[in-house]
This record gives sequence, structure tokens and C-alpha cells, in this order.
Amino acid sequence: MGRRRQESVGRVTVRGMEDAGRIAFHRIALHRIALQKMSVPALGLAVLLLLMTSAPTYAHDLWVEHTGDEYVLYYGHAHASHGGAEYIEYEPEDVLGVECFDSSGASRVLPVGDTYPLRVRGECAACWFLISSGYWTKTPYGTRNLAKDEVEHVIESWRSLESVKRIDVWCESLRDPLTDGLEIVPLIDPLSLTPGEKLRLKITFEGDPVEGAVVAYGGKVRGLSDEDGLVNVRIKAAGFQSVSASIRIPIESDKADLEIHTGFLNFELGGEE
Repeated sequence: MGRRRQESVGRVTVRGMEDAGRIAFHRIALHRIALQKMSVPALGLAVLLLLMTSAPTYAHDLWVEHTGDEYVLYYGHAHASHGGAEYIEYEPEDVLGVECFDSSGASRVLPVGDTYPLRVRGECAACWFLISSGYWTKTPYGTRNLAKDEVEHVIESWRSLESVKRIDVWCESLRDPLTDGLEIVPLIDPLSLTPGEKLRLKITFEGDPVEGAVVAYGGKVRGLSDEDGLVNVRIKAAGFQSVSASIRIPIESDKADLEIHTGFLNFELGGEE
């Protein structure tokens, strides 16, 4: 299946999204937009300093656990260094798509069930999930899970889209983006790394490199992608790995001012954690 832009958004029922971390995350998004007129070097430095001195960039994590031929999608804080509920329940209808990729890069769409947590089966070199918590609007009285045309006294609004890619078998096709969404693409085999080594990554959106994506690992912001979409992350320990990236895209819509895309990359390393 070729690359495709995901457009539809399911009904939003993900709980716990109004916590302080999520609000701080989107507050950071506005600061970055305000800095757009700065020079590129000054912009990168200012944004990075802002992010490193702010609340955790991602209030929640999205990850995939793999046993045998089964993949299970989770949402919460089980692999995060910041606090919060380990598992946050989502509605299966919030999942917009699941794809399984073989070693050639060919994909097949996996069916989305109607139970929580979402479980799918397949023999995948990599799998990819897309989920949406829908529209969010900040007002003087709090942040609501509604579009801005459904709320009065709007301060800011955004549409949230999150995806996660898990790699279990390395193949050369994984050096390229697999989808049109925000994606973290490893340029070397991440499964071969040991703690202390660097992982070279490219951040892409709609297949193209993204400059200025905010990249986090181990619960901390590690940097911004450069003009070629590139960034390095140093592996801290063995075991389960999760790298995240985020971009904010201004849109013209009655529903929201921004689209906020967050992508996660999961893989596992052997050895003692």
C-alpha cells in the first residue's frame, strides 16, 4: 500500500488529557509559533531552552507491546519517567488505522477491533498505529475536548494526532518512511545498538524531512531536528525503547488553529536494563 494522508478523526473519549503536563505541552506550542519570525539559529536555541525548562513535553505516551504474533496498543505512563496513571483507557474507535509492514516494506492493513486494549495479530517487521484524541480548546475556564466552534471564549485550539511505529525485525526498507504521517525513521539498525551508542534518526512528515521537530527520549527533550530532519539520540539502557517527536502545523479551520502531530518509535534491546 502506498503512502496515504490520514484525514478522519473518531469520537474522542480518551481520559486524563487535561492534566498539567498536556496543558503545558500545548502552551509550548504557542510559544514556538510566536518565535517563528526569529532567525533559524536563534529560533532553535530559544525553543530548545524553553522546552528544557518547561513541564514534560508529552503528558502521555503511546506504545506497542509484542508477544508472539500479537501486538497490543497502550496509552499512559508505564514507560515514562514522569508521573501519572500507568495505563489510560481509550475507546477502540479512536484508533484510525493499523498497518503491518514486511521486510520488503510492503504493508497490509490490519482490522481494528472493538475492545480495549486493541489487539492485532500479524507477522510484522514493523507495525504502525494511528490514534486521535480529536479537538482540544483552551479557554479562561479550562481546556475542553471540543472543537473551537463548540466553545466560547476561545484562547487556542488544536487537533491532536498521535502515531506509534514498533520495529521488531530490521530491514533496509525501514531506512525510509513507511507512511505519510509524522514518522521517526532510524538510519541505522536500532536493534543492534548497545547502551551508550548513538541512534541517528530522520523525522519526516508526508515523506519529507521536518526541521524543528521536538525530539524526546527517556522523558526528556533531547533536541530539535535539523534542516534535513536529522537528530541523534544516545541510548541510555537496554530493554524497551521509546523515542518521540512532535510538530505543530497551523491550519485554517473552524474547528482548530493547529494540528499537533506526535510520533513514537518503539524497539527493544537485549541485555540487562
